[in-house]
Amino acid sequence: MGIFIVAIFLFLIGYLFISMAKISGERANEIKKILEDNKNLVETEGTLELIKVEGGWRTRSFDVKIEFKNQNGKVFSYDETYTPSDSKASFLWKCENKGKVAVTVIYNKRNPNKYYIKELEELKVNENSKIALAIIGGLYILAGLCTIIFK
Repeated sequence: MGIFIVAIFLFLIGYLFISMAKISGERANEIKKILEDNKNLVETEGTLELIKVEGGWRTRSFDVKIEFKNQNGKVFSYDETYTPSDSKASFLWKCENKGKVAVTVIYNKRNPNKYYIKELEELKVNENSKIALAIIGGLYILAGLCTIIFK
């Protein structure tokens, strides 16, 4: 009976990882949609300022302020929170205690709140997470099956 409880926990953990992979895939698709509209995309220089780092060793979040100018000279400023699961944390660590750091911003000229920061490599991180989390989830489910079969 105890072995079946272990198998159920393995199945649940596997399902959790596969669900996280699905979320990463959805984020990657959202970013792809932003980058697909070539005729409305504008690439410009902007700044990223790391405001605050929160959390422990594994669960950090980075509060940043992003500023850039559109083609008409209007300044847009956004406060965002990034985690290592949806952006390149090593770049954000390099920004600590440096004030405003220059970044390349790709934004939609019709809707400037849809933007992408090249240096954070969000698309690459989410694509890789989607694959890795799905594999890990599958392995947990496989371990649950093996636990039941080879009890």
